[in-house]
Parts: sequence; C-alpha cells; structure tokens
Amino acid sequence: MARSSSDNLLIHALGDEWRWALLDGRGRTMQSGRCSPEEPDWPSDRSQTVLIDAALCTGLKIDMPDMPARRLDQALRWAAEEHLAGNAEDEHVVAGSRDETGRLACVVIGRDAMDRICGPLAGQSAERIVPDALCLPWQAEELALAERDGRILARWGDCEFGSFESELAEEILAGVVPDEARIFWYGGECPDWLDQERVEEPTSQRSLDQCLADGAAASGINLLSGPYSPRSAVAARSYWRWVAGLAVVLAVVMIGLVAAENHQLDREAERLQQDIEQRFGQLFPEVGRVVRPREQAERELARLRFGQAAGLLDLMSRTAPVIEGQERIVLDALNYRDGELELTLRAPDVAALDQLEQRLRALDLAADVRSASLDEDGASGRIRVTGGGR
Repeated sequence: MARSSSDNLLIHALGDEWRWALLDGRGRTMQSGRCSPEEPDWPSDRSQTVLIDAALCTGLKIDMPDMPARRLDQALRWAAEEHLAGNAEDEHVVAGSRDETGRLACVVIGRDAMDRICGPLAGQSAERIVPDALCLPWQAEELALAERDGRILARWGDCEFGSFESELAEEILAGVVPDEARIFWYGGECPDWLDQERVEEPTSQRSLDQCLADGAAASGINLLSGPYSPRSAVAARSYWRWVAGLAVVLAVVMIGLVAAENHQLDREAERLQQDIEQRFGQLFPEVGRVVRPREQAERELARLRFGQAAGLLDLMSRTAPVIEGQERIVLDALNYRDGELELTLRAPDVAALDQLEQRLRALDLAADVRSASLDEDGASGRIRVTGGGR
C-alpha cells in the first residue's frame, strides 16, 4: 500500500494487547488489528498517535502566572503538587492551553506509568501520547461517553475526563456530572445502566477511532514532552546542538543571569508555598489545622479515591437492607472514613441497637456499638461497621 503523508496510525495502549488502526486523510480505516506491544504488527513507517488509559492521568486547572516555557516547566510540577497524592518528583506534568479565566490546563501522569508505556514504543515513531477520554468530542453542558475493551471513557469538561470499569461508571459519573447535561454516545458497547432516552446521536457519523484521532490532534496535550520528547524532537535538537558551541562566549554573562533567575525562583517558591497553604484551606475546609499540607492532602485525597467510593458502596449495599427492616430504628447520619462506616441511629431502647449490631455481625460484617444514650424519645447511638466480620 502506498504511503500518504496524511495517513494517521492510531494505537490504543489498553490492556495486554493494543488496538491499532491506520486511518487515511478522510478518517477511513485502511488497516486495523490487535497485537502485543512487545511484538507489534502495525505499519512501522507511519508516525504514531498513542492513546493511553485515562485512569492513569489526572486533569487539572491551575492558576499560574505567565512565564517563559523553561521556568513554567519547573514551577508547574510544584504548583500541581497540592492537587496530587504523591511526590511531585514522581509525576510528569504537561501544560495545555489556558481557559477564558486564565487558568492553565494540565495533565499529570506518574513517571512509572510513562516508563511502562514508552518502553514498548522505543524505536517506534510515536509523536504524540494523549489520555483516551480527553480525545472525545465535548462542548459545554455535555457528557461524552464511549466504550472500549470493557472500560467506559467519559469526558464532562475541557480538562475533566476519566476511564472507569463499566459497573462503577454509573455511580462515579452521577457524582460529577450535572443531571441536566446532554449525553452523547460515540461508540462501543452501550452499558445497561445508561438511560437510552437521554442519549443523543452525534451529528457527525464518525467511527470511534476517527473521533479519538481527531480529538488527540485538537487536544493541545502531548505527554511526549520533556524527558519523553519524541524522536523527531530529539533529532531536531541534535541537529542544532553544534550551534550551542557558538554561545560559549556568552557563558560569563549567563552565569550572572542564572544566579539572578535562581534567586527569583526561590522567591517564587516561597510565594507558591504560601499559595499552597491558602488553597489547602479552600479545598479542605473541614481540616481545622494545617500543619503538613502535603501529608494531610494525601490523606484527604486518598479518602476520596475510587477505592474508598467502592468500599462505601459495598458497605451501604450490605447494611441498608438490615436498617430498612427495623421499622423503629431511624438513621440520622452516616460517616465513612478509612474503610469504616459509622452510623448514627435512633431506636426505642439500647437493646434495639444491640440487636441491630448482632444482625450486622450475622452478615459477616464487623460491627460494634461505639456509644449509646437514653433520653425521653428513646435511645441514640453510633455503630461502627467495617467489611471484615468478627
């Protein structure tokens, strides 16, 4: 097959076998397949756009002043750290475009994850790596959805996206997407939980691969930057490297400039530290005293991860039928933290609370009455429930 400069090789790095499709200039699929990334069978002479699992990435909007690109790369990672659960040194942060308010969009991925993805691509012609869900078409007040290899791709903002297991997607999306959002389905196997009456057909009849390829080109994000720059960029830098020799005469002047810049960066770092403490209070107002913002943010973010959400859903599904079966017991409040569900209840007497505890234990749940008191309306108390029975 003759090679065209407009051909686009799209590789979806998802699972043990990666999908690939060779698209022509009109988005039509000329070739496609699946293969192990260790033994690729895609055309090796085409430039490649690689899509990765959006679950590996985090989209952020950050208030950052305008600054030269080199300084921005240095400052962006530390500015993003307040939103991350891990160490900024372990993260690869890539800047995108600014929105109408001036906030800078960026995508964060762990360096370990990038190393795993880039390993099989060594010696390939990969020119761009983009989170798959970020490539779905999106406009304001819309929810874009698609399915690929059992995962639901979702995008509900210009830098808000995710990839979820199908059985968890409904609950997760219900917490982040407005009820009035218009829903568009772009391809794949539609899940049973999706209300078909709300789903609208896209006006453009494009395949999912074509939608993702077009979205990758328009995303403004390329994770192949910095230490992961594509081979073409590295070759261009090598070609011009000899020019750097002509700049040796400027070394003395540059030393002074670097010293001044380092001093300015130190001041910028102090300002960013103050911003971190201020924004911590805005993001986690329930934390009364900020002593170690990073460690405290890690705990708070860990509590909100999907694993915690799944744990809450599991405990609720097992305890709710027991509580509903006790007509005289009223649930006043609940709190979930670190794998423990605490129920605040009202009952006719303390014995009723003890009976509820025993019923929960019978379901192989670890349950115990933490406190109980009597008043003129009956008994009130708190029961702690965890997943492991005792």
